[in-house]
Amino acid sequence: MGSLSLKASASSTSPVAGRERSLIPVGMSTILPAAARRIRHLEHTLLAVLARGGYEEIILPMFEYLDVLAPGLERELLEKCYQLVDRTTGRLMVLRPDATAQIARTVAMGMMGARLPLRLCYRTSVFRYEREHAGRDREIFQVGAELIGIDGAAGDAEVLTLLLDCLHQVGLSSFKVAVGHVGFFTALLVRSGLSSEGQKRVEQAAARKDIPLLEELLAREGLARSTGRVILEVLELCGGPEVLSRGRKLVGRDRTLLKPLDRLAQVYERLASPGQESVLIDLGEFRGFEYYDGIVFDVFAPGIGAELGGGGRYDHLMGRFGRTAASSGFALDVDRLFRAIDSSAHSLPSDAAALETGRKTSTSVAPRRTRSRA
Repeated sequence: MGSLSLKASASSTSPVAGRERSLIPVGMSTILPAAARRIRHLEHTLLAVLARGGYEEIILPMFEYLDVLAPGLERELLEKCYQLVDRTTGRLMVLRPDATAQIARTVAMGMMGARLPLRLCYRTSVFRYEREHAGRDREIFQVGAELIGIDGAAGDAEVLTLLLDCLHQVGLSSFKVAVGHVGFFTALLVRSGLSSEGQKRVEQAAARKDIPLLEELLAREGLARSTGRVILEVLELCGGPEVLSRGRKLVGRDRTLLKPLDRLAQVYERLASPGQESVLIDLGEFRGFEYYDGIVFDVFAPGIGAELGGGGRYDHLMGRFGRTAASSGFALDVDRLFRAIDSSAHSLPSDAAALETGRKTSTSVAPRRTRSRA
């Protein structure tokens, strides 16, 4: 199949009364037998890795009541939900837009009992409305894992190690995991004196790595050039432990900014040396989901124009449902992962791979590609 998607085209058409009509809703999929076998094999391999790590599979409902799940979904994701009315109760329901929020709701509301820690995994589909020209699926096949009840660098390192093991076990030979900390960039923006609305817009642009828009927003806010330069440099800092040294020089003695850097160093040091080779410390890593509040990461591979998946720490998400617990996890996009595995058979040289994934391997400033979240 080369590096083609596993999904049959959703743009297949049939002539009806002199015009063409789509046979499959835009962004949805039909998985044909050969591809279905490959999907199930991949899912089985991933779930076997997760099971060896002590993660138990959970099967989530396809529909949720909007008023119940909404506290765990930010506004942008709520706007992408497919909604319908429960014909029995008249209440609004949503077609599952995010598995992490569902698991947080399940645990917080006592459905798993009171014992912690919990190690849960899942294979599921999530559904999000995307504009037709955006080129993004509206049905996304995922395999993921959530670690609930373990705080600190130990929990972050466990989740990252599990992710690396998954990627190696499915045969992905060339990839990078960009690891950052939401608290670092957020604290940097607070210190800069941005307005609350300006900070929100800058965060959104940073999550997409949209440098031209960032420059425009910083200029519009009237920030001193030196302050703006620091923010833009931080977004470009990506590489090995030397990134942390440069970050410390930029922020001086500000403990609010040094604490996230210390956490990144602790997590990186806990990763086994083979795993470190695939990990980039990225001070500009800033996932688009608002519920992340600590270590965050995204997976990139040569030849794929978007992240294969990602995750991070979301300690405050469960609190929105009534029970607080340290939490961290990740999800992988199965279709993109398959395309990356196919592409890795024709792997690029290391320098070309770094360019292809939009990540650089030094702390020098260089243009990045704009990207969107998984």
